[in-house]
Amino acid sequence: MELYERIALARKQAGLSQEQLGEKLGVSRQAVSKWESGQTNPDVAYLAEMCRLFGVSSDWLLLGEESALERTPARCPGCQAIVTGLDRFCPNCGRSLAERLEDGTYTLVINHITDSKMVRDRLAQFYREVLQDETYSAVLPDAILRDAEAGVLSSHSVENMLLFPPVILITNASYTTVQRALKLLHHFADLRSYPSDAGSDLEQLSKRSPVDDLSSREEPRREPLSFGAAVGAVILGLIVTVLLLSFL
Repeated sequence: MELYERIALARKQAGLSQEQLGEKLGVSRQAVSKWESGQTNPDVAYLAEMCRLFGVSSDWLLLGEESALERTPARCPGCQAIVTGLDRFCPNCGRSLAERLEDGTYTLVINHITDSKMVRDRLAQFYREVLQDETYSAVLPDAILRDAEAGVLSSHSVENMLLFPPVILITNASYTTVQRALKLLHHFADLRSYPSDAGSDLEQLSKRSPVDDLSSREEPRREPLSFGAAVGAVILGLIVTVLLLSFL
């Protein structure tokens, strides 16, 4: 089912005509008709308002996730108005929805690595710190837990886990725990944080928007060229220059 089909279905289930929906959104019936026939797509602001009017999640309306249709729509912690993943502030009372970050738990994914050695060493340090915290409730990868139980957790223990990113580093992690990971790793890797209720499957997570305030904001630092690679690059440049001059 495509976006335009979900809009039409949700409108009918809400008992609204195209004209009534247009009035509530401040657009014409013709505009709604074009959305539902797939001729045009509504702006994000209209999509967010439709989620509230229809009482459906943005995951279902935008992505067609069936489980999201059955899920109770998210509500503002202040006035309990329906909010969506597209909202940064409650459209009813204006309350910031970002303040809920500290109360949530998250799944942290390493999307891309630019300095393998630094990530390996610092991630091992991060895991040791988490395991030493007697109050931690986060879920670590099975391989890390096995090594920790065997007393052999080191920088080499995480090396194989990082061979084929993206990789889930930790789930059910607190806001503070994710912040600590970002502080250690964000210069050397591209990190993405998702709410725990987004699941722990990489394919499902890829369809969700990461939490901006708990994801990498800077460009990861690039690994410098080795001496051999630098010499090779210089030689290649000289060859290209000679070839170009020979044609002049």
